Amino acid sequence: MAAEQGSRRRSGAWRWLFAALVAVCSCGWGEAFASAVQLPLTVYAQDSGLTSLSVVRMYEDRDGFLWVGTEKGLYRFDGLGFNALGQAQGFQTSEVISLDEDSDGHLWVASRAGLQRRGRNGKFDWVRPDGKPLFADRGQTLAADGRGGMLVVSGHRLLQLAQDAAGLWTAGPLEPAAETGAGDTTAVLHRNGTTWFGCGSTLCRLRNGVLTRYGTGQGVPADKWLGLLASRDGSLWARGIRHVIRLAPGASEFTVHDMPGGHTEVAASSIDIVEDRAGRIVTRTDVGIARWDGAKWELYDPGNGLPDVGVSSMVADQDGMIWMGTYGRGVYYWSSADAVENWTSAQGLSGSLVWSIARGDAHSVWLAGEAGGEVIVPEEGRAHRWPLAVPPPTQAHAVIADRDGAIWYFLFDGRVLKYEPATKRTTEVGVLPYLVRGALLDRAGRFWAYTLGGLYEVDAAAHEVKPAAPSLIPSTMCSDMAEDADGRLWAACSSGLYRRNAQGWARVRVQPDELPGGYENVAVTPDGKLWLSSLQPGLFVGHVGDGSDVTVAPVDDPLLADTRFYFLRSDRRGRLWAGGGNGVDVLDQGAWVRLSMRDGLLWDETNHGAFFADDDGTVWIGAPIGLTHVLDTEQLLAPRQIRPLLLASSYGGHDVAPSATVAFRNAAALVLRFGAAGNSAGHPVRFRYRLSGVDEGWVDTAQREVRYASLPPGDYRFELTAVDVNRRSRSEPVAFTLTVSPPWWLTPWAYAGEAAAVLLLIVLAWRWRTRLLIAHAQRLEGIVQKRTAELRQSLQARRMLLAHVGHDLRAPLGAIMNAVRRWRVGDAGRDYPRIIERHVRQQMELIDDLLEFSRGELTGLQLEPQAGYLHGFIHDVAEQASLLVERHGNRFECRFDERMPAVVVADFRRLRQVLLNLLGNAAKFTHDGTVVFRVDAVPERVGRVRLVFTVEDTGIGMDAGALESLQQPFTRGGNATQHEGSGLGLAIVVQLLQHMGAQLDAESAPGSGSRFSFGADFDVANEDELEAEFEAGGDIGDVDGEGRAILVVEPHPMRRAVLCDLLDGYGFESIPAADAASALDIVRREPPVLVVTEQRLPGSDGWRLLHAIRQLDPSVPVLLYAALSPRRPPGGSLEFDDVLLKPATAAEFMACVMRLVEPVTDNETGAAG
Repeated sequence: MAAEQGSRRRSGAWRWLFAALVAVCSCGWGEAFASAVQLPLTVYAQDSGLTSLSVVRMYEDRDGFLWVGTEKGLYRFDGLGFNALGQAQGFQTSEVISLDEDSDGHLWVASRAGLQRRGRNGKFDWVRPDGKPLFADRGQTLAADGRGGMLVVSGHRLLQLAQDAAGLWTAGPLEPAAETGAGDTTAVLHRNGTTWFGCGSTLCRLRNGVLTRYGTGQGVPADKWLGLLASRDGSLWARGIRHVIRLAPGASEFTVHDMPGGHTEVAASSIDIVEDRAGRIVTRTDVGIARWDGAKWELYDPGNGLPDVGVSSMVADQDGMIWMGTYGRGVYYWSSADAVENWTSAQGLSGSLVWSIARGDAHSVWLAGEAGGEVIVPEEGRAHRWPLAVPPPTQAHAVIADRDGAIWYFLFDGRVLKYEPATKRTTEVGVLPYLVRGALLDRAGRFWAYTLGGLYEVDAAAHEVKPAAPSLIPSTMCSDMAEDADGRLWAACSSGLYRRNAQGWARVRVQPDELPGGYENVAVTPDGKLWLSSLQPGLFVGHVGDGSDVTVAPVDDPLLADTRFYFLRSDRRGRLWAGGGNGVDVLDQGAWVRLSMRDGLLWDETNHGAFFADDDGTVWIGAPIGLTHVLDTEQLLAPRQIRPLLLASSYGGHDVAPSATVAFRNAAALVLRFGAAGNSAGHPVRFRYRLSGVDEGWVDTAQREVRYASLPPGDYRFELTAVDVNRRSRSEPVAFTLTVSPPWWLTPWAYAGEAAAVLLLIVLAWRWRTRLLIAHAQRLEGIVQKRTAELRQSLQARRMLLAHVGHDLRAPLGAIMNAVRRWRVGDAGRDYPRIIERHVRQQMELIDDLLEFSRGELTGLQLEPQAGYLHGFIHDVAEQASLLVERHGNRFECRFDERMPAVVVADFRRLRQVLLNLLGNAAKFTHDGTVVFRVDAVPERVGRVRLVFTVEDTGIGMDAGALESLQQPFTRGGNATQHEGSGLGLAIVVQLLQHMGAQLDAESAPGSGSRFSFGADFDVANEDELEAEFEAGGDIGDVDGEGRAILVVEPHPMRRAVLCDLLDGYGFESIPAADAASALDIVRREPPVLVVTEQRLPGSDGWRLLHAIRQLDPSVPVLLYAALSPRRPPGGSLEFDDVLLKPATAAEFMACVMRLVEPVTDNETGAAG
């Protein structure tokens, strides 16, 4: 008791002394307030690339880049670190003494070597008016004049720099400041057409050519004015060596805002004054910095975490946060939004580990730590030693405030103490038999202590402790407890997970597998989720309940999976806080955010159980060196936008601009450097990038530079995204395009030379041909007579048109009859209704052809080219011709070049006429033989392709003399009299090919078959030029998808949407995917009944996707709906379940889908037959 009374006297004396000290300080400081908390500061030093730590000036440009001038050069902050600028950028390394940016966005740098200006290419050029170097004074001595020039204080004179008509810089005194003898000029500021500057011991304003001086009569005390600020509220602030003054908007006199106690007085060549995001004014003091909140100055010194060497320069960034340069300690970033305050030994804490926190009353926060207990009094900004009378050892691992206001301490050695603030009495309630890990006060008022030897209940009334469920919970370590919304208690122990409900304590089995070593932390959030962690990294989640088992799953998050947690707690808003060794992860509205020292936390490492959710919504977090008080959680968790920046790009060692074209250089490398904007605090950032044609997919890196060596000629697109690691967010990509032009022998000029040589040969051949024509001029009369006879024969044949037309019309009718016959006998190998419909259309087209020819319309024909799918067209023509060919027992072979482009521009109707005429002739005159249809592609220049079409047969053939006559209408070979036909087909072919700019080449021999071919040039088109909508194509029938899922993998957004709309319209549930990776994720989660895929996919192809799906679930059918014919990779053996080439009609597509979704059974096939 005596010890207790002595403790009370010492406590009372101490409080009296502290109150007296506060009173003395208040009298001395007047309207100044000394802040007691630690500032959330981020330090950038040599490990961040800032090799010179003595900062002179700082500036943030309009792009958000922070520029730092030091005694040894210039640095730029790119969101991740500082980069020195030197000879490569044209900068003369020297002490930087002033910085500013002109109205055109050019950075101006004044150094001891002179004045330099940064161009749009990133290079610095000297600014030398009249060819002479210009040296600016140190400090705020550069100010943009708003017209592309710059105001410069040089030799205490105010000069104006401007460019003349020749682009040369000129310098002259700023009028009328020079004429009126304004005196020695110090700092200068130009805003909205008004220039302020220090002139002698007064301030001067130049507006509309009128100079006004502000002296003592206008409230400006005599001083050397070194810092000027135009604040957002329209005020002008000025900082002198001894004073701080303000000119309010519309006022004619300044008001003085000096700091009592002489803290305003600083002897320096420059003193900055800036404005933070809340509109508060910040400037330097003799011992640190001060912030004006509109009513008083808040003073910060080394006790708040500032360096003891002094602040040399200050700047506020675009977010209103404060950057401070120092003398030899680098750059400090202050997240000045007051979202966090920190407490350390500078505020009276012992500096040892803090294990537990509790709110006593509105004026006190109690701590338990390795040094015992401590009490924080927020109004005083100080921490005091606990008032308990306790013999050592005093290590405390838990502190709890009960409903009556009593403070309970659970000491590490097992003692349980109760302190009553009203009576200042300390009572020992009991002693636990094992070392204490922590304690919990449940809503029923029961105390629970978890120890190294199990779980115990503390009976406050009986002053005794007793084990909880000793027959169930063994005497092994229990580390944490939590209480859910229904009053159930959950205990995490090394022997497992335990729960106490209305039926008592029970062991809860964790499914699917118990964690080895048991559990260390447990928490329950208001949504009923149960959170667990163990001694190993990782976090698990399940749901609370009264069952004997609880099923948990690991949280799918890379950062959490690699973290061992020290506490799991929820705050008053239901957020989950998970503290570990790399910061604190917070789950808010389903999204995880990691908070660290970069966000203002005192330390990244946390302590076991050291978390307290205060009644006012704030939270307290214990750290190895002190305590963090999070005042504004919403602000810390607010989304931030970190954007990737392409800082520099070079090819072969030379800088290149975006969208530039560079000449190919052997072994030259493309080097790209990048950074991140919006990352002033230096949060961890990773990058994802890809270069088209080189990288198959996105590449993840933490580096800030990428190098591509020996790029071949071509067009390249580099894309870059920034990944905010702690926010788990990714930015939109930025792009950089570059064209590497080919060497001279592959250039158009080289091709032009080759073309000229070919043209010369053509001219020589033409002259030779002319001589031959002259030599055979005598034969002209005979040729005319011959042609006249042929004309008579043609007129006679035209009169016989009606007699011969019927024969050519039989071909499609024969194919139709053949299709009907096979359909009736149950042949299911082909879609005969579609075949019949196509041959009916062919019949109608043939009638139109005959009518056109008879009227002479083909002579004045105008082609109607349009973009279309080439592969689908060729296969469609082949399918139409197949029945004609097979009717006479022939074998039909198709050989299509894989180099054919997907989409070309052509008159597909006329091209179909030509091909079907040639194929029809081959089928007509060939029996029990072979007809070959071949298409070859010869790529020409970019965007053009030459297609060569060939039809060969083993039919009756003809002699060379008959070939030319067959190109006349109604002319037939002598060996074709027994075959039906009018002889009109080749005449139509010849005329159509003439309009296409092509010529029909024919080779034949009697009895050896014939070969007809022609070549034509076509423009290569893009699939984006085609309409994405389906044509109806006939009656689809009664289709009901019954909600079955079909995965649509199509990289083109519009075509993907059309496919999905069509499937959804027939009752299916379409699942869109743009690439193979997202498609496989969907198949893994829930296999669909069908996968529809394109052959060409971003970063992959349809064959790889098919292979992956077959491995995941071989039963899922895969339909290839593609613009290109299937091209199986070398060595591949897999087949798609069906192939449909674009463009299909809606009826064709849905028929194919239904065949795969509802395959016809054998019984159904038999019934159909």
